[in-house]
Amino acid sequence: MSSLSNLEQDRYNLSAPEVLANPYPTYRRILLEDPVYWSDFFGGWYLMRYKDVAAAMQDKRISAKRPPISKIPESEQQNILPLLETLSKWILFCDPPEHTRLRALFNKAFTPSIISSMAERIQTLVDELIDGVYERGNMNIIHDLAYPMPAIVIAQMLGAKSEDWEQFKKWSDDLARFFGMFRMKPEILTSAQQSIIEMTEYFRHILEERRHNPQDDLMSSLIFAQEKGNSLNDDEILSNCVFLTFAGHETTTNLIANGLLALLKNPSQMQKLKDDPSLITTTVEEFLRYDSPVQRQARIAVTDLEIDGKQISQGQRLFLVIGAANRDPEQFLDPDKLDITRPENPHLAFGKGTHFCLGASLGRLEAQIAINTIVRRLSNLHLDTDRIEWHQNPSLRGMKSMPVAFNP
Repeated sequence: MSSLSNLEQDRYNLSAPEVLANPYPTYRRILLEDPVYWSDFFGGWYLMRYKDVAAAMQDKRISAKRPPISKIPESEQQNILPLLETLSKWILFCDPPEHTRLRALFNKAFTPSIISSMAERIQTLVDELIDGVYERGNMNIIHDLAYPMPAIVIAQMLGAKSEDWEQFKKWSDDLARFFGMFRMKPEILTSAQQSIIEMTEYFRHILEERRHNPQDDLMSSLIFAQEKGNSLNDDEILSNCVFLTFAGHETTTNLIANGLLALLKNPSQMQKLKDDPSLITTTVEEFLRYDSPVQRQARIAVTDLEIDGKQISQGQRLFLVIGAANRDPEQFLDPDKLDITRPENPHLAFGKGTHFCLGASLGRLEAQIAINTIVRRLSNLHLDTDRIEWHQNPSLRGMKSMPVAFNP
């Protein structure tokens, strides 16, 4: 494979800005030509088909224990040990039995009754954010609503201050750039590590305060579980609070914004939702399928295995391309069509099996409330730009900005 030319190494040009802005035509081409292919450029196997991605998510021979260090030279890894040590404790990067233990404890914050009890608070928050920009007749969907709302919600769950959401954004942006890095860039590593250190210290103060003054929040419940004898140490609590802060709003921000963009580009679907707000449940599921906030996940083969006749060697990386699987015509009828009434929608946006997204129910609720409120309150809503800029990130799909205008 080392004999491949540079063109062949990246023959589908998945790192090109125009492909990152709209990867779906390229995904379709790969699905047709080579749905299990090796990329020297990215250093791993790409799985594109729904059946392969779904199977890999549940295959015990394929591990989630893969902090993203393969693109970082060993000489550099010594300089970012705090970053790597924190990531290694994220529930996202754990296999059973560690994953099972952590999941059981964190699941307590995401029970159906707890999530449903948050609906009124989320609705109030969405209305307050819209009220703040309503009279001027324009807003940036991401900065004014889609980012602060889920950031404030997860902050409150963890015992953080709601008004610190802009600091969370800076930290989150640094981590997102790290996870989207094609090749090692020292300045990205430095900023990601600094943000991890600052986030950890931020939550350490909350942890110590909650030990002496428990509240009705997730941090207090984790301390209670720890004191009851559960094998949960402070580093695991702090690392996963960092993870929840990052994952708990980054993906929801993009779910809301990407979904609203899809509606604006499909006015007949927008009208359907206006006419029948009860369609919001299937609408959000279709957003998750149609333009998933998480486009791919990485895994590691823990043994030699075969997929579609290709020999995967132990230790090789696999990229499970959720964005392609969710547009696979073998699984979905008219996959490139936005259909908010799609009757069956077994998308993989939240994963499948052991690593099914911890906060899926919260993300769904936040998106449902935000989208229905926007559609209901903002008449004559339309994009206020001719050019959408997308983050250059192959894993987390989102816009840098989304200016819109409406009739106040």
